[in-house]
Amino acid sequence: MGYRLGIIGAGNMGQAIVRGSIARRLLASQEVLVVEIDPARRREVAQLGCATDGEASSAAGCGEILLAVKPQSFPAVAASLGPLPEPKVIISIMAGLSSRGIRDALGDCARVVRVMPNTPCRVGAGMAAICLGAGARPGDEALATALFGALGKTTTVDEAMMHAVTATSGSGPAYVFLLAEAMETAAVRLGLDAVTARLLARQTVLGAGKLLCESDLEAADLRGTVTSPGGTTEAAVAVMLKRGMPEVICDAITAARDRGRELEEEGFGVRGSG
Repeated sequence: MGYRLGIIGAGNMGQAIVRGSIARRLLASQEVLVVEIDPARRREVAQLGCATDGEASSAAGCGEILLAVKPQSFPAVAASLGPLPEPKVIISIMAGLSSRGIRDALGDCARVVRVMPNTPCRVGAGMAAICLGAGARPGDEALATALFGALGKTTTVDEAMMHAVTATSGSGPAYVFLLAEAMETAAVRLGLDAVTARLLARQTVLGAGKLLCESDLEAADLRGTVTSPGGTTEAAVAVMLKRGMPEVICDAITAARDRGRELEEEGFGVRGSG
């Protein structure tokens, strides 16, 4: 049977893609082949009705292939899968590997579409940036756009901007989790019990994010609506600004971008990924 999509890697993101595409009826379970070396993960995916295999080479006959493995695992996958015998769209969600490096490893028949999703895809609230990479043609991104649109929001960027995307939205959930962690810690220090502190911080992050997404106002303007002159919020924000919180965040995101460039140069053993 010819499968429409072969997904190599059934970790958290790989499984989120499988579940989301089936739940939104973008793909029938019978149209998906999932390649995963871990037998336990294969069993989880098989329960969804998908075919499974442990060898990457089995995905070569699928209509399109989605690479959802860790970058350092790609050389072994490429050795098993490539060189591709015929033109094929390859969707990669691997951070730090350029489309040129992926195409060099899989052969000139690879038409690479890169995607940088983030972990909220697991709850249908993800953000994914999509770009046409080496060998790709307009329209090759159609399935990727549909898949990740089912898991949240998508946008298109030039590949040169993928490191900036990774630093902003790819790694971004960790920044928000750190904020929630700090809010919980502060609440406990002020005398609240841990359960209450956890609830206050998490629901505040959820509500603020929802308000930000659904409002026509900019983030700075929304902050202004909460910050009354001489009030409690102004006192808190003044401390954050005095300590340089905005600059710290900008520096942190820049550091993530720079680390992404370093990882691309290292290439995880993939020829031509610099």
